[in-house]
Amino acid sequence: MVAILWQVIRRRRISLVWWCLGLVAFVVILAIAYPTVRDNSELDRTFAGLPPGVQTLLGLSAANTLTSPVGYLNSQYFANVLPLILLVFAIGLGAWAISGDEAAGTLELLLANPVSRIQVAIARAASLGLLLAILTAVAAAALVTLAPATGLNRGLPLERIVAATVACGFLALAFAAVAFAVGAALGKRSIAMASGATLAIAGYVIEGLAAQVKVLQPIRAASPWHWLIDSDPLRHGLLPESWLLPLAVSLILIALSTVLFARRDLR
Repeated sequence: MVAILWQVIRRRRISLVWWCLGLVAFVVILAIAYPTVRDNSELDRTFAGLPPGVQTLLGLSAANTLTSPVGYLNSQYFANVLPLILLVFAIGLGAWAISGDEAAGTLELLLANPVSRIQVAIARAASLGLLLAILTAVAAAALVTLAPATGLNRGLPLERIVAATVACGFLALAFAAVAFAVGAALGKRSIAMASGATLAIAGYVIEGLAAQVKVLQPIRAASPWHWLIDSDPLRHGLLPESWLLPLAVSLILIALSTVLFARRDLR
């Protein structure tokens, strides 16, 4: 299993480096831009006039305006950009983990070795989690390093920045597990990727609309987006609902898909 995991890391190492560099570049721009909006009260008044659903999605409130470190990081990074980057990376990797090799005709070469399908599935799922953890750690390290120099940590402990980044990582893991599960169960990479992406987009839209459409509120309670945005880890730290719930969902999906993968006929 370790050999299979290491094989995935070697195959994805170049793309991972580029993802890390791109994410660090964005964090640099984000941090440098904060001093230009820090004392702009006009921006606070403009964003205060946004609909409640939009403010919820952006993580803004009367106490956390756009010009405050919490409001700025939530609205410009943790509520949208960082989850989107991690989601694209993780869903693509989750869809490729098994169904990608199966579509390419290389999965049978791997299974010709003395390894079981269950070992392959678990190792591929572990590689997904490890690569996502590396990208998440790079994101946290970059922002923690730059925050003191730009005033982003004013009244905001650095461990809260780490907590918010980790929570975004768990959000991405939950939807990546959907893509992994569909790919392992059906062997179709396109359907796997579409499933994870569709659920992620639908969850985000529902989270925004639920502030005004009450019938959607029970639905959003089961969404990883709600677990992230409602817990607001940048203000409250890493609460169980922002990491334990998405982790549990991910493990259940991976376990079920491993059983299905072990039993179905491969293409």
